[in-house]
Amino acid sequence: MNTIDILLIIICGAGLIHGLTLSVYFGFIKTKRTNSDIFLAILLFLMAFRVGKSIIFQFNANLELLFIFLGLSALLIIGPLLNWYTKSLLSPNFNLPKHYYLQSIPFLFVFCTSPFLSEQWFIDNGTYWFYILLISIYVHLALYIYASFRLIYHFNNSLFDKQKTKSQERIIKWLQLVMIGFALIWVSYVLNIFEKQVPYITGPIIYTLCIYSLTYIAYRLKINEINSKSFELLNDSSHIYSQVADLIKNNELYLSSDLSLNKLSELTGFSSHKISSSINEYSKMNFNNLINQYRIQNAKNILQNEASSKYTIASIAYDSGFSSLSSFNTSFKKFEKITPSTYRNLIKTSEVIISSDQSIIST
Repeated sequence: MNTIDILLIIICGAGLIHGLTLSVYFGFIKTKRTNSDIFLAILLFLMAFRVGKSIIFQFNANLELLFIFLGLSALLIIGPLLNWYTKSLLSPNFNLPKHYYLQSIPFLFVFCTSPFLSEQWFIDNGTYWFYILLISIYVHLALYIYASFRLIYHFNNSLFDKQKTKSQERIIKWLQLVMIGFALIWVSYVLNIFEKQVPYITGPIIYTLCIYSLTYIAYRLKINEINSKSFELLNDSSHIYSQVADLIKNNELYLSSDLSLNKLSELTGFSSHKISSSINEYSKMNFNNLINQYRIQNAKNILQNEASSKYTIASIAYDSGFSSLSSFNTSFKKFEKITPSTYRNLIKTSEVIISSDQSIIST
């Protein structure tokens, strides 16, 4: 065994151990485990087992056929588990229906017949049976990856007309990336069929890259803190935000410089904490930024009016609900990337150009 082989074993072995560690965390250590956590734990364990078989086979061509078929049979349950995991994150209070267990029949069949299959059997009955079985297993997994991709796509499209919370966006993004990871792993293992052109170790290497990348992404998205309850139809936070946003906009409350969370709490009956949380969740900004956004839009409407030329920037700031000129300038530059004065000059310049063009046309 040369240096490169040892390095490959270390790299792939690290990915395998990492996957097993995550499996133990989601299956036994994490508090408040959900169905999705259990599915993910089993999924990670089976993937690690499959990769472990590949690593051993790479450096031991005389691996028992039984072990090879057990590794292949794992792919037949990984597909359904991936689909169940997806559904458990998108469906509140997901419980696995009894008829879903029928999807495990192909896995049980291959798993149970593995001890009775031998190299001699394939020699006697035709080696093409091995390739038929191999292709069937990979097609089976591909169909489940596709079904999961399709489920996420249609679910995401169904939410286009609604405001998604940060948690909902994180779940959808996470599932999309998981599917991409599994698709890459699937491709790498299909390429293993052409072992003379593609090294067999490609599969474990791609798995290692995917497992570490997805772990980093999961950490950034805080996946361990969210679950399918983010998609419950009756969402109090959504109801609160809808009422508060309508109240602010329809009654132009943002024009009042003393508007506060406490005042909104008095007007709506919701606690200031709930109002603040709902605004953060659905507008993707805090209370002050949301109100200032309304105020800036109001100021822009005034500045775009020809009659506004007789007003000072300060008076427009106060009329839009700002308590000081400095806060107006700061907020305007934050949202529009230019100062109010520059914005006004740009409006005047564009009006002059349009006026000149109209004169030329009439001439």
